[in-house]
Amino acid sequence: MSLQGIERVVVALVLPHPDRNQAEVSNLRPDPVVERKAMEAVQAYETARGCKVDDVHKLNLGYDLRSIHAETGELRLIEVKGLGAVKGRVLLTPNERRVAEDRRDCFWLYVVTACDTKPFVQPPIQDPAQYRWHEVSKVQHYWLELDVLTGTLEVRDNREN
Repeated sequence: MSLQGIERVVVALVLPHPDRNQAEVSNLRPDPVVERKAMEAVQAYETARGCKVDDVHKLNLGYDLRSIHAETGELRLIEVKGLGAVKGRVLLTPNERRVAEDRRDCFWLYVVTACDTKPFVQPPIQDPAQYRWHEVSKVQHYWLELDVLTGTLEVRDNREN
């Protein structure tokens, strides 16, 4: 095999968010260490309740853990949110929110605080869709017609001098 006929169609410049250092934006970035500690804390919590816990977070199902109580058969679809501090905000992705709304009977939200020091599992929240979530619309999106990319771009200065 060989590469032939390579043609550059577009160049994209990705810039950091202008407000990236503001608390409300910087908190939107995932922290893998905090997420891991939160997942471990919830798995231990559910195991102590007598449940069989499966980690399904990599399957993009809209929740992180599937927990089934060994005696009662109760199913919990658990979304885990971890915070490094003792308070803050938790966010749901559109997929998580959709599943929370579709499976109100068994969707649970577990928030683990103080993951930077000693993780603490807050009281689990059944049916988090019942609460008033605020839509995040801080980051904007832009669109461009495809034919602009495939044609010759012309830049003009329409200012009068």
